[in-house]
Amino acid sequence: MTQQIIDSAELQELKAQFTLLDQKLDQQRIINEEILKESMNRKLSRVEQWYQNRFRTSAIAAPIVGIIFLTQFIGKGFPYWGFCLLIIATGILEVILNKRAYKALDAANLPSMSMTEATEHVARHKHLRKVANSILALPLIVLIVWTILIASDFAWNLTVITITVFAMGVTVGLGITQQRANKKRLDEVLQQIEMLKK
Repeated sequence: MTQQIIDSAELQELKAQFTLLDQKLDQQRIINEEILKESMNRKLSRVEQWYQNRFRTSAIAAPIVGIIFLTQFIGKGFPYWGFCLLIIATGILEVILNKRAYKALDAANLPSMSMTEATEHVARHKHLRKVANSILALPLIVLIVWTILIASDFAWNLTVITITVFAMGVTVGLGITQQRANKKRLDEVLQQIEMLKK
């Protein structure tokens, strides 16, 4: 009889310990989910911030710069005012292409999607980014060359050409680095969504 009471007490203690362990595991799971969600939101926020900066640059800065140059160079002929119109057209084109890619991503709803939906959205976004980069490559190359020509006043000025090429190279390099960082962030977000859905 005494042995049965001891066994029953030990069983109750074991049950209590398992309940406590189960509660701790649930708490840990909730904490892990919160950390994952916070990390996802931070990564997606960086991607959204990049798009907002691109929208501001393309939709506001490009037309303003183009119009300012246009008012200064209108009487100087096509080599100058054509350059200004190309800046404005490239800015408008970039806004259109970026909006398509941004809309396809649907960053605000991405964390709540199923793994399949999220993967589809990210894949569509990556495809549209690739298309946008391909379409924008030609006008950007023309703009870079044209900028060098205007900066050197259509003459062979090695110092001006070197400085302009360096500045343009740094700008393009930063753009490529930021896009790669965004791609990596989105891949990490997909991994985190997969972990949350398990």
